[in-house]
Amino acid sequence: MATNNEEKRTDNLTIDDIITDLERKNAGYASNEKGAELSGEEETGNIAGQDKTEEVVEQAAAMGEDDITAVSDTSTAQEDDRNSQEENSAVLGTDTDNSGETGIADTEESQGESGKKEKKPNFFIRLIKGIIPWKGDNVGLVIRKLVFIAALIVFLATAIPLLADVLSMVKDEQVSKQLSQLYLDAEDDSEVSENSKEILPSFKRLLEINPDTVGYLKIDGTIVDYPVVKTEDNDFYLTHDFYKNESRSGTVMMDYRNKVTKDGHSANMILYGHNMQVGTFFATLGEYWRTMYDQYPEGTKSFYKEHPVIRFDTLYERAEWKIFGFGIYNVAESRGEVFGYNLKYDFTSEDDFNDYIINIMDRSDIFTDVDLKYGDDILTLSTCYWPYENSGNTVRLAIFARKIRDGESSNVNVDNVQVNTYVKRWQWVYDQISGGYDWAQSNWDRRKLLSYDAEDAQRDNYTFPSVTD
Repeated sequence: MATNNEEKRTDNLTIDDIITDLERKNAGYASNEKGAELSGEEETGNIAGQDKTEEVVEQAAAMGEDDITAVSDTSTAQEDDRNSQEENSAVLGTDTDNSGETGIADTEESQGESGKKEKKPNFFIRLIKGIIPWKGDNVGLVIRKLVFIAALIVFLATAIPLLADVLSMVKDEQVSKQLSQLYLDAEDDSEVSENSKEILPSFKRLLEINPDTVGYLKIDGTIVDYPVVKTEDNDFYLTHDFYKNESRSGTVMMDYRNKVTKDGHSANMILYGHNMQVGTFFATLGEYWRTMYDQYPEGTKSFYKEHPVIRFDTLYERAEWKIFGFGIYNVAESRGEVFGYNLKYDFTSEDDFNDYIINIMDRSDIFTDVDLKYGDDILTLSTCYWPYENSGNTVRLAIFARKIRDGESSNVNVDNVQVNTYVKRWQWVYDQISGGYDWAQSNWDRRKLLSYDAEDAQRDNYTFPSVTD
């Protein structure tokens, strides 16, 4: 019955009616397909969409062909857009209308899976477990950890004090550089008159800081560049700086038995300084001795050749000093002879002077071209040194120089320097180093001692070398 009616209506439809009917059917098919996938509220939404489509079709019946085409294009575009959303939803595995809920579910599932993995401890916890014995460690691992901890404690106990000493020494050197600048700046601005008994202007600033100041020592081209102090003993400035603060490096000091006055000074001024491990203060003096033996069979003697002259000013006088000898000396009676190179401050006679110089040169590792005579002023620099078995507590290095005489050139013929191949040591060296070798005779050419004459040589049973030697 319905079929006949539809055929009858079809016979009476115009072209516009047919197009409208096709649009309505297409919309119906799309709605039916969508409805097959949706449920509940989704079906209600599709029915509403279908009613709206039929409404649009009915309105289109009153339009012309152009309007129908426009409506058809719009409807097609909407349908394509819905199809595209459905395809995207299928690819993503989610329902377009329920995308929010699906995303939450996926997130919860992901969190559930990751929650099953054990959380990795942070770096510090892993570090502690790697060092300290921990629950679950086997016996071997526990022992290794305990050994490591013990070694670490020993290392820290050694390294921390050493680091503190190094920092202290570096600080001491910075203080010394500041003092050096004070002295040199004042020296550049001052004029010194000959034979003046007034304190040199360059010392006035240093004396304001420390009234114990008695001089200034400098060896060009080296780190030796320090003020010199003197007090009532030889102990205080071993552990105190120029400002009298406690110091690992101490201060360069003059032997307390020496004197420096406006009327003169001791004939042998003895200066002490520490041989610091970082190379400061008197550490560089060791290079004089080392370069005597830095090559075989004979050393380069390079340090002496580059630094044969010392600058030492007292409060009342500027002066330069030529090095004539240096050597190492035992200070421990248990090891053999202890020669008092630092116990002679003045000379009572010509013979007293000559004997002292001969004893120094018999023990000197170097023979230079510098001559000496009674009346010369002597400068002695003394420091710890350890050429044998790190024996810094038992061995001293001493550098000896004489003041350049009035009118004498400061030039030194360093090409004539020689190694003393028969140097006098002490018993421990003969036994431990020299294999029983002992010293028997003086090897220094005493012609260099101008105050030592033929009569002195005959008394001492000494024969001068021939002039051609």
